[in-house]
Amino acid sequence: MNDIITFEDFTKVDLRVGTIIEVNDFPKARKPAYQLTIDFGDLGVKKTSAQITTLYTKEVLLHKQIVAVVNFPKKQIANFMSECLVLGAVNGKDVILLNPEHKVKNGMVVS
Repeated sequence: MNDIITFEDFTKVDLRVGTIIEVNDFPKARKPAYQLTIDFGDLGVKKTSAQITTLYTKEVLLHKQIVAVVNFPKKQIANFMSECLVLGAVNGKDVILLNPEHKVKNGMVVS
């Protein structure tokens, strides 16, 4: 069983909607991944890497809205600095991205 957290713990996680504005291959990653540049509106633009190559092409990802954690510390991945964590449902090697059903403003809070 997973650890139980309080509502106050949950409120510390800053979940936001952003739009992917750039997608690049990430050949130096240990597992197949893309480098993503995501526009979070008033929060600015953040970069991350995501192991989502089995279900998504670069063309499908471009301009797609996603949900991400934006208040984790930066993390070095190979020669790349990740600034946020894109969320998805994991099914083996496949990751299905979480995204709003309708287009919303970039930077909108998810709760």
